[in-house]
Amino acid sequence: MHEIEKLKPLLADERVTDILITSSSKTQVEISGRLTEVEPLFENESQLRSWAQAVFSSCGGRLDFSQPLGEVSVPTDFGLLRIHAVLAGECSFDTQVSIRRHSLRSLSLQELLATNSINLNQLQLMQSILLNKENFVIVGGTGAGKTTLLRAMLNEVSSERIVTLEDNFELALSGNAVALKIRERNHEGVGSITLTTLLRNALRMRPDRIVIGEARGEELLLLLQSLNTGHTGAGFSLHANSYKDAYLRMVGILNFAGVSNNLAKALIANSIHWVIEVSRQDGLRRVVAIERLNVEL
Repeated sequence: MHEIEKLKPLLADERVTDILITSSSKTQVEISGRLTEVEPLFENESQLRSWAQAVFSSCGGRLDFSQPLGEVSVPTDFGLLRIHAVLAGECSFDTQVSIRRHSLRSLSLQELLATNSINLNQLQLMQSILLNKENFVIVGGTGAGKTTLLRAMLNEVSSERIVTLEDNFELALSGNAVALKIRERNHEGVGSITLTTLLRNALRMRPDRIVIGEARGEELLLLLQSLNTGHTGAGFSLHANSYKDAYLRMVGILNFAGVSNNLAKALIANSIHWVIEVSRQDGLRRVVAIERLNVEL
């Protein structure tokens, strides 16, 4: 995609994880958790808007005044780019583009140990969780390293048939993995394929493990029901402030799907074994807690 050529000078630095274009006159990059302002990539608002629309159009997306916000994923030689844009107008004074880079190379748990993202005890515990095919959830805020850790853990069991379900192809597992991705509705508002639909199909694909990139809706209910009927070794990520909040976050999602508190408690207690918390501290993404989930029934 020739539009990505514009980003090459910044993406050439492997340390850059995010590119934030706040306006045509302000561009920042994140390196090791710190934002640094760099030379602007665009001369004016019109050039930035046209570039953003061209990126979306080339990916089959839509970005215009009737749909001024959106997100697309772009596979490149520099990694998978998740590009979110807001056009100038009623939602924003300036056109804004936020780009997150997911590396093409998966880090292993041993490499996370070497960079102090995890310690030896945590490494051994995660290997035990995988070996025993216990179900786990990784929690943390945006940019805390949930996807990186989930990918590293699953690469420990790459010989198994792992079916991944995601909004975008970010896990990019090696080995015997099968990757499935949602489909947004078309311009007529039809044709969407949700995580719940993908999960129903994944259950019929003889998975050794089912993994959801991020659970945030009714797909969590179907997953927990599946885990209560024999499926093991599942993993998913969840936006939550800490491992202590993970249970309440899951209950809230299930409540929204029409599940009572008592049933939600029973589903979670009988299916989720471990909560792993990641956090970004001083620019480094670390595992800060691995706790067994104990829910009193």
